[in-house]
Amino acid sequence: MKLIPLKLSVTTCYLMKTADKFLLVDTGYEEDWELFQKRLKKIHVGLSQIGYLLLTHHHDDHCGLLHHILQENSAIHVVMSDLCNELIKKGENDLTHGGGLLNKRVAFLIRHKQAYVSLMLHKKVDKSKDLKFQPYDSRKNDILFKGEPSLRDIGIPIEGKILKTPGHTVDSISVLFPDGDCLVGDAAAHMLPFAGTHYCVIFICNMDTYYNSWEKLIKAGAKQIFPAHGGPFPVEKLVKNMRKNKSGNLVQY
Repeated sequence: MKLIPLKLSVTTCYLMKTADKFLLVDTGYEEDWELFQKRLKKIHVGLSQIGYLLLTHHHDDHCGLLHHILQENSAIHVVMSDLCNELIKKGENDLTHGGGLLNKRVAFLIRHKQAYVSLMLHKKVDKSKDLKFQPYDSRKNDILFKGEPSLRDIGIPIEGKILKTPGHTVDSISVLFPDGDCLVGDAAAHMLPFAGTHYCVIFICNMDTYYNSWEKLIKAGAKQIFPAHGGPFPVEKLVKNMRKNKSGNLVQY
């Protein structure tokens, strides 16, 4: 699958061409708006050319630009699971299902997240907005799904299948394409290896469930993993790093 990465401050979103429009997977922080527009302009894609916006889950660094994008093109179909639909209405990252930061090293580094984002965007980021975003109520033209449908089953004209991959959040999903390319959102990551992440994202809701989702991706035939944080990598990295992180090391956020 030809996946076009859009690298924002900390989140990588992906574009892919459908029959006549583009499918966008995830957005970034609300503060990423100018950078997002710059990335689109660089590849000569206008917001009017985006027909679908699929969310892998409800977190602020994945849905923060939703309202900005829809203000420019209200015809876009927002595509999300029924779980995501409920959580995104609340306007903040869900912390009611337990979990925590991956380990003490990650917990130390995350204290400087706002400073890093500010540095990347060349502007000050409001600390009070951490883990928060503008609540979103789904509209009639949005696409809400349950289970694990194919993209075509829900009206997106491209080959691919949605897989439920919880663990980072309860609503996390991935998209597997016929060639084995797999967009995983935060179901895996390629970041902060020096902090002992071992291809895990920095926040885990449930460690066992997270690794079960890795096993599911492997069994489903994923070959190349495209995470929202860090560059793509072969699925063998998941095999080699399976269950290296322990739930006992999680640090409450």
